[in-house]
Amino acid sequence: MARIGIDLGTTNTVVAMVYDDGDGELFVGFTDSIDVIAHELTHGVTQFATPGGLDYEDQSGALNESISDVFGSLVLQYSHKQTAAQATWLIGQGLFTARVKGVALRSMKAPGTAYDDPVLGKDPQPATMAGYVETEDDDGGVHTNSGIPNHAYYLIVQNIGRKDAEQVMYRVLTEELGPDSGFEDFRTASLKVARDLFGEGSSQVAQIDQSFAAVGLDGTWEAPEVEGC
Repeated sequence: MARIGIDLGTTNTVVAMVYDDGDGELFVGFTDSIDVIAHELTHGVTQFATPGGLDYEDQSGALNESISDVFGSLVLQYSHKQTAAQATWLIGQGLFTARVKGVALRSMKAPGTAYDDPVLGKDPQPATMAGYVETEDDDGGVHTNSGIPNHAYYLIVQNIGRKDAEQVMYRVLTEELGPDSGFEDFRTASLKVARDLFGEGSSQVAQIDQSFAAVGLDGTWEAPEVEGC
C-alpha cells in the first residue's frame, strides 16, 4: 500500500489517502497513474473549497467524481506537456495488466469504451443523458453517470480551449456549486461563470451551451418520476 498524508494547516487535521498496490492479475499499483493521484486529491479540494461540498450520491456525487476526473486529466496533461489535442483523455491508463481487455478505467472523450473484459465487464459509462442510469448501486451511480459531465467538459475544451475551460471549471467548483447540485445546475453555473469571464455574447458562452446540449443538457431535463412516489 502507498500512503500519502496531507496537513490541512489551520484545521490541525491530517488526511491520509491509501492507494492499492494492485493484485498483479487485473491491476498494477495505483500510484503508477498520476491522474488517479490527482483525482483523489481533487476530492479534498471539492470537500473543502466547494461551498458545502458536493454530496456523494446521485448527480451531485457524479459531479464530484467528474470534477476529480477533470483535474486528474489536466494534471496528467500538464505533467506530460501535452496539448488538449494530444491528450488521450483516458483516466487510469496503464493501470490494467496485460490480461485485461481495456485501456483505462474511464474515457472522457468516449465514455463507455475504456474496457470490455470478461471479468470486469463492459465500461458502463454513458456519454449523454439518453443513457443516464437510474440505480441505487454505487451511491446512485456516481462512477457511472459521471461520464456525462466528463464528456461535456471534454467537448467544452475542444470548443473553447483548455485555458478558458480551466478558468470556468475552477470558478464553478469553488463559487457556484452546492451540496445537492445536479447536472443542470452544473450547466447553469458554467454558463453564468462564462458570462462573467467572457461576456454575454461571447463565443465561449455559446460553445459551452452547445457542448452541454450535445450531452442532452439544455435546461429542460428532469428526473423521471418513481412509481409509488
